[in-house]
Amino acid sequence: MSGTGNLNLFDILQEFRAVGEFARFANRAWVWPFTPRAERRRSILLIPGFLAGDVTLYPFADWLRSRGHNVFFSGILANADCPRNVIERLAGILRERSERAQDKIVLIGHSLGGIYARELARRMPGHVDHVVLMGAPIREPLKHSNPYVKMLAVLTRRIHESRRGCSGDLSTVCGVNLSDPPPGIPETIIFTKGDGVVNWTSCIESGPDVVAFEVDSTHCGLPYNLDTMRIIGERIERPLPPASAKN
Repeated sequence: MSGTGNLNLFDILQEFRAVGEFARFANRAWVWPFTPRAERRRSILLIPGFLAGDVTLYPFADWLRSRGHNVFFSGILANADCPRNVIERLAGILRERSERAQDKIVLIGHSLGGIYARELARRMPGHVDHVVLMGAPIREPLKHSNPYVKMLAVLTRRIHESRRGCSGDLSTVCGVNLSDPPPGIPETIIFTKGDGVVNWTSCIESGPDVVAFEVDSTHCGLPYNLDTMRIIGERIERPLPPASAKN
């Protein structure tokens, strides 16, 4: 693996190890109906990564539902639309779901989906309780992406330019990826040094409400990694302090 250096084709090929991670994940699925449900059950919005769709997070959603959580999706078939359009649609979904639940929402995003989750928390803090980023390149994503992924990102931008006149800046994901974490919103970062899609150093930031965890995984396998599941469960299911608990 390239470590902190430049990513290459070999790193992309290493992502096929995600098949093994999914197999281990699936091998544990049979026990979920027999495990205790979380005492604190949450409403959760899942957001997929670049070029991926909601379907890639269906197995992960099944695990969350087995814990008793209310899970819903972004409505994304393939995450390649203009980021400004995507963030506006997601904002509408977030507002509707938060008002329906009469509670704040947990946002969990994989890769590019994590960038969107972080920006939603910045724009709509009154609707967001917690943000979880899985392999999200929040620091200069274009610069720190595998060159083969970067080519696809540039291609999608050119398609937007030709069809819609979009002139967004990819270095800031069309202005939806700012430098500082959303203030006052707990942020959980899950990253892997075995990431072949984005440089792992771009997935980490610091702040008073930010906690980062390293797992042994591929980039594509993060939503199916057993350590990822454990960390997310511990972070979002923590009981509220007595003074903050609902009556």
